[in-house]
Amino acid sequence: MKSLEVVPLQEKHLKDAAALVCARYARLRDLVPALPSRYEDLNAILPLLRDLAGRAPGVAALRGGRLAGFLLGFVIPAFRGKRSVFSPEWANAADLNDSRRIYQDMYTHLSPRWAANGCFTHLIGALAHDRGGIDGWQWLGFGLAAADAVRDLGPAKGPIADVDIRRGCIEDVEQSVALEEALQRHLAGAPTFLAYADKSDREFHERWLADPANALWLAYHGAEVVACMGLGPASLNACTIIRDEKTTSIIRAFTKESVRGRGIAAALLNRSLDWAHSEGYERCAVDFEPMNVLATRFWMRHFEPVCFALVRHVDHRVAWAHEGREARDLW
Repeated sequence: MKSLEVVPLQEKHLKDAAALVCARYARLRDLVPALPSRYEDLNAILPLLRDLAGRAPGVAALRGGRLAGFLLGFVIPAFRGKRSVFSPEWANAADLNDSRRIYQDMYTHLSPRWAANGCFTHLIGALAHDRGGIDGWQWLGFGLAAADAVRDLGPAKGPIADVDIRRGCIEDVEQSVALEEALQRHLAGAPTFLAYADKSDREFHERWLADPANALWLAYHGAEVVACMGLGPASLNACTIIRDEKTTSIIRAFTKESVRGRGIAAALLNRSLDWAHSEGYERCAVDFEPMNVLATRFWMRHFEPVCFALVRHVDHRVAWAHEGREARDLW
């Protein structure tokens, strides 16, 4: 195999870079046909790359003069309180046949720029079918931080509870707030450990419930609301490749501990899918934290993963304890 040359990413590389993204996406869509077709189109990716390449450093991997990969990332000033850099799934690509090596070589060249810019948390969007690339990132110290998954609108399989489900309205705002706060407390516990730093915003819930584009489904056990599932237009907080006017995103779901394991969440999912079909959607998406074990088991049973967010936390002391440090400073 020819040697790999890593060079600064230039305008002349961008069309080939977009083509590589589209080709990889087409391979993923072969495996997950529910994905939208739009991201197989060069014109959907090239403008994104041109915009980002014009304001952030990047690298290109060349083999025999041909583009074999590229890597770009932009600064997030305060990801979980830390200055970070993020390369979304459309801002990096590598030949699938050698993606592990290509990604590792590109990261070796570009990551010093990120660290020099004060970014010690590095986030990468990785297509789920690129097992070689994901393996390469893991050997570089990256771990799984989030997952995006999709499905068609056919009925969910498995145990489905016979439960009373109603659509929430503005009069249900207290229930909406209470379930959201219960969800946040669950996420703050082990093993997820997401900080529960802010109280749920009642006004946000009122606005969300009043918007006919959104639907909150509430499951009842007698007179008690025991579970919910909320969805609406494609989430802007999810990966780009699921965003489409024909995509509905589940933005929250929670079942009280006392009634888990009875098929209530699956019943809520089916009601949500029926609603999505009636609204003209073609697919349903969800993004979730993999460390939320109970949720992950549910989502992975009913959805196909398409993108993973990988994260690495670099020791910030390398800003001064680096390879070029003077010997006389080592005291």
